Amino acid sequence: MAGFNIYQSNITQECDFIYSSASLGIFNNPFKFSFPLLEFQLFIASFTSIITSVLLKPLGMPTTVSQIIAFLGYAHDDTDCIDLCLGGMLLGPSFLGRFQTYLHRVFPFLSFIVIDTYAVLGTIFQIFLIGVRLNPMMVLRAGRKSQVIGVLVVILPLALSVTCACLLTSITQGNDKLNRPDLWRVGAAQSMSAFPVIACYLTELNILNTEFSNAAFSSSLVSGLLCFSLVTTYLTLNYARNKLAAFIMVILLSALVAMLVVFILRPAIIWMIKQIPAGHVMKEEYLCAVFIVVIMLAFLCRSARLHILFGPFLFGVIIPSGPPLGSALVERLEFFNTWMIMPMFYTEHGLNVNLFDVELTSTVLVESIILISCTGKFLGAFLPALYYSMSYKDATLLGLTMNAQGFLELSFFKTLMDAQVLDRKSFEILCGSMVVITGACAPLVRYLHTSSTKYKLHSRRTIQHSQSDTELRVLACIHDQENVPSIIHLLKASNPTKEIPINVSIIHFVELVGRASPILISHKVNKKPSAATACSQKIINVFKLYEETTRGSILLHPYTVVSSYAAMHNDVCMLAHHKRTSLIILPFHKVLATGVTNGGIKTMNSNVLDKAPCSVGILIDRGLLGGIKFVVANWLSYHVAVVFVGGPDDREALAFVTRMSEHPTIEVTVIRFLSADNRGNDTAERSLDEEAVTDFKFRTAYNNRATYMEEVVKDGLGVINVIELLGNKYELIVLGRRHDDSPLIFQLTDWDKCSELGILGDTFLLSDYGGMATILVVQQQTTVALSSSTNQFQDNDQ
Repeated sequence: MAGFNIYQSNITQECDFIYSSASLGIFNNPFKFSFPLLEFQLFIASFTSIITSVLLKPLGMPTTVSQIIAFLGYAHDDTDCIDLCLGGMLLGPSFLGRFQTYLHRVFPFLSFIVIDTYAVLGTIFQIFLIGVRLNPMMVLRAGRKSQVIGVLVVILPLALSVTCACLLTSITQGNDKLNRPDLWRVGAAQSMSAFPVIACYLTELNILNTEFSNAAFSSSLVSGLLCFSLVTTYLTLNYARNKLAAFIMVILLSALVAMLVVFILRPAIIWMIKQIPAGHVMKEEYLCAVFIVVIMLAFLCRSARLHILFGPFLFGVIIPSGPPLGSALVERLEFFNTWMIMPMFYTEHGLNVNLFDVELTSTVLVESIILISCTGKFLGAFLPALYYSMSYKDATLLGLTMNAQGFLELSFFKTLMDAQVLDRKSFEILCGSMVVITGACAPLVRYLHTSSTKYKLHSRRTIQHSQSDTELRVLACIHDQENVPSIIHLLKASNPTKEIPINVSIIHFVELVGRASPILISHKVNKKPSAATACSQKIINVFKLYEETTRGSILLHPYTVVSSYAAMHNDVCMLAHHKRTSLIILPFHKVLATGVTNGGIKTMNSNVLDKAPCSVGILIDRGLLGGIKFVVANWLSYHVAVVFVGGPDDREALAFVTRMSEHPTIEVTVIRFLSADNRGNDTAERSLDEEAVTDFKFRTAYNNRATYMEEVVKDGLGVINVIELLGNKYELIVLGRRHDDSPLIFQLTDWDKCSELGILGDTFLLSDYGGMATILVVQQQTTVALSSSTNQFQDNDQ
């Protein structure tokens, strides 16, 4: 069976008995009925895909690679001439494929009519989802660097591979075994690149919003559009009798479909979205209508002799990403399509692959062209990246990433084989090479990216080591409106003045849902808000109002970041490094009033604590400092306490509160715990603690709002007894996170339920100590700082 084909003209049709759809009962053979057989095939395909993915995940293999490996199959001929058997390294000849009875029973030839239809349906919805996630403005905003790289990663490998293929063909012309007249087509096929594959590849590797990943996103968009244009033009002109008329007809029909999508379907989609109140989910009937339109567009394009994926992809692009519609579509379709339908897509394509039947001579020639094409693609990204001042490591990462391939390339290879542009052996070798190249690049990219973002010593960015008469640079993270009041109160308590202002960068995080590529948006002054920043506008407006009331003591730089929780720490660390921040403020992942926990925020906080290039503070809002009316008020009066046991984190907390003590309406109390038997940290640490305390005493010597007290205790229970006495005296309690070497804390290890807060932080969290006071848990920057490039913060201004 040839599989789905829109270009092949001479097709031999064969009529045969089609199975009944449903089984007649328990005593009937289910494999004689199409629907039970399809269900079992779905089970086999999905189960194999999941198992392969789990086994290869420790090696860093992307899901696409594991699925292709699971379904690299083979075909063979028997007395019926076309008995196609499926499989791969699990379903194919190496394992279950050895049992012919199993293959004939589970994957009979007639079942491929259903499998083929099912695979095409999965491809339609997969490309539609890719269109939904796509941000079309990335193409318009692509700079000169992205345009140059996008063109060269197609043109350079195409030129090199085609030239070398022609030379090899001429050299081996006299040898029938070595003569490969279609080698140049292999090079052309290998030169293709697609944005959706690159986007999924980087997302799976959790590499987002870095310089090279942003360049890869925008460059692959340019290269993908160029590839689609070249392929469509070639196939149209190569298989039409009247080439000019066929080309004009394709252009006109494509324009008509585009006009239908843009001028009729897009207004209908906008109308649907406007019918949904803010915060509500999309209606079921609207989602069903969208699914029907996707199928109808595929049918329309097929009837017009256009590519069946053109209409669904274009329709996905015009749907606004994110809530309510874009995120709802991704939520409904993504998991089911990825693990239930796409495995059948790979199964259907595995029909034509038998890696054990490939000839050595053919493999050497074809692999030579593939290697040349990959080298050209690497150089096409690497060289212009260096020209545009990217680092060698980022340029290398970009070149490796642009060689990634996935389901679109697999579908493209199959289309070329069906159109008789590629022969079967070349197709098999291309599929095998795709697995090897993409699978080899994944761990290499992950390793190089990890090593490129290592931390090395070059400066200390802490409050303790900052000059007291210079501006304080703070980066505050916001996830929702409830985080705003407590962060503004903390900023107000930090004593901003016109002479010593606080330079604060605000990041509002939006989870990456219904979008393929992450974005970082800078909210510049006098810029009209866009749809992408609408969800952040209320939060940004509150901070801007606060900035206006401070009259120059607060310098605000608001941002919106759309990213996944697993990658948000990259944006925080990169921006903190770029802004030379001394303190990052993170909201705690649990809402204490409701008990709701956000696992994504917890993951982000843990990653920031591990990798931050400056000090970090986790803010636990107990509800005392809430209410928007206090945000805009220009007065502030409350008590702040510091729990000082010793160590770098406590010294950082003390330095922060020392700055607060200069505020005219804030009272500060430092509670220092000393061991009764004079045990404690090593001599160097005790000396640093004494130096920090002496500095506090010196700077507050004439401040009657500052109090210093010492509590001598024997053990951790003594610390708890003192903390219990704090009661409701304080509105803000500041403490260090780590006290690993302190004998006073050793007995309290049972309290350490939340590692990002440390033992004392957990003590306050899991009890009512301190009443309703807001808790700030501080971690001082370690002796390393970020060394990677910061050029990626060329923000999308909104």
